[in-house]
Amino acid sequence: MSAWTDFLRNITEKTDPLARRYFNATDLTVNIKPDHTPVSQADQEIEVLIRECVAQEHAALSILGEEYGETQTNADSKLIIDPIDGTKNFIAGIPFFATLLAIEDKGEVIAGHVSAPATGDKWWAAKGQGAYHNGRRIYVSKQDKLEQSLAFHGSLFGSEASHAAEPVLTLLRQTYRQRGFGDYYQHMLVAMGMGEFCVDFNLKPWDIAPLSIIVSEAGGVCSDTKGQRTVYGGNAVSSNGLLHDVLLSYIKNLS
Repeated sequence: MSAWTDFLRNITEKTDPLARRYFNATDLTVNIKPDHTPVSQADQEIEVLIRECVAQEHAALSILGEEYGETQTNADSKLIIDPIDGTKNFIAGIPFFATLLAIEDKGEVIAGHVSAPATGDKWWAAKGQGAYHNGRRIYVSKQDKLEQSLAFHGSLFGSEASHAAEPVLTLLRQTYRQRGFGDYYQHMLVAMGMGEFCVDFNLKPWDIAPLSIIVSEAGGVCSDTKGQRTVYGGNAVSSNGLLHDVLLSYIKNLS
């Protein structure tokens, strides 16, 4: 592992117990943010703890976090934080939520870490060093036929979906099987070769950053619907790479 992946892993060793303590807690405080999404006491306390870790070990890092915004320094490197990806799952007692961390250097994500405290799963990757799940190297699938593919997706309707559902539904109709996992988990399933692709809409950089490098280091491709390999496009298509161009042909105009 790289020094950055060690650093990110060490952070989640500290934050995972905090997430587990609040998961299914009867006294969890939940508020609604101005964008009408929920934020829990756990989201806020985890991000505070992460920022404290940065101050102690890498004070020069800039930070972009979901709950407390951007803290800029003169450094070229930035830590991108999603303290709890899947907050609605977390609040509802569904164990598929995770802390997402990524290092961006000069605009490129070079390291990422995903830690799911309720299930004990950890995924990580660093540029040029492969992708791993719980210490085992992972690879995307080799399926190159859309009609034989397993497709993952998030919300098909509502505020977390694309503004136009029909192109997504048209794409999904071409596949063999479909499963609606959403959030970080579907991207990690693609990275582990358990399905061929996933589509995800209405995202922020902290939702995408570590997922993108883990998928790409596993041999796949993560881009926005226009094909740009950016975490700032507002959506994400992760695939094994073999199907990527055909996927984009169905949903290239969506946001």
